[in-house]
Amino acid sequence: MIHLSGRRPVSAKASRVFLVSCFLLAVCPVLSMAPPDAAPLKVAATIFPLYDLVRQVAGPSVDVTLLVPPGASPHTFTVRPGTVRALAGCAAVFTIGHGLDTWITRLAREVGISRTIVTDTGIPLRKGAQAHQHTGHTHRAQTASESVDPHYWLTIPNASLMVQTIATALGELDPSAATAYQQRALAYQEQLRGVDADIRRVLADLPRRDIATFHMAFAYFAEAYGLNVVAVFEPAPGKEPSPRYVEAFQRQVRAHKLRVVFVEPQLSETALRGLTKDLGITLRPLNPEGGMPGADSYIALMQYNATQIAAALRE
Repeated sequence: MIHLSGRRPVSAKASRVFLVSCFLLAVCPVLSMAPPDAAPLKVAATIFPLYDLVRQVAGPSVDVTLLVPPGASPHTFTVRPGTVRALAGCAAVFTIGHGLDTWITRLAREVGISRTIVTDTGIPLRKGAQAHQHTGHTHRAQTASESVDPHYWLTIPNASLMVQTIATALGELDPSAATAYQQRALAYQEQLRGVDADIRRVLADLPRRDIATFHMAFAYFAEAYGLNVVAVFEPAPGKEPSPRYVEAFQRQVRAHKLRVVFVEPQLSETALRGLTKDLGITLRPLNPEGGMPGADSYIALMQYNATQIAAALRE
């Protein structure tokens, strides 16, 4: 028992409570001034294949946001309020560029994002995104606004180069984790090499190698894996072909004795469906963007497309 002169005795327990209370009162202002934990790095990617490559390199500590939802085409995508909200807090946006998703450049700038990263470093880009068909030939047309085919992610070797670009950019945004990003990139690139070899085996020894597609999305894929895109239905994504263009398409299909035309879930095939009986063709899906069941990762997407093509050409 502690006695204070002129006052009632105070117990030792009460004294300890008093001293602890005084200590907490003293340190609470200091604690309240301590900086909060740093928010995790947040980045965005425009289309699903790129989004998956980014998250493979970034790992679980980075918040990666997808802007174009699966099932939508980046060619015809309309920015919505939710797109703007998704960009909140992003340090950078990874893009394909070359007319596919260039709408993001202005949008990112408007919401205060200073870095938009086009992931084409080191990739041999194809000239001419459109195909204009004439009797017996398919000619690529090059214009000022469509001078590069933007679908470069649709080969495994190109994806491996994209992974390196992503790792370098993430390391610049978050230097403390740069080594971890590079390590994940190397591990994923090794996985990609195995998938590339598998795809080449799936597409080897096909009885035919000519294909027709809905729009000119698979030229990189065809060039990488020894296929020939001999007919394309739409001159540009979402642009209905003219009667003359449709006639040229039909001539190409008949000339190459094609049995299948590949369509895409992101684009309406209504106009093409009316030709199937006259041409004696069936429509089979390919998927350039993925993000759907059976194509819910970049690797699964590439395997899906290779399997679809191989099955069609062996019919």
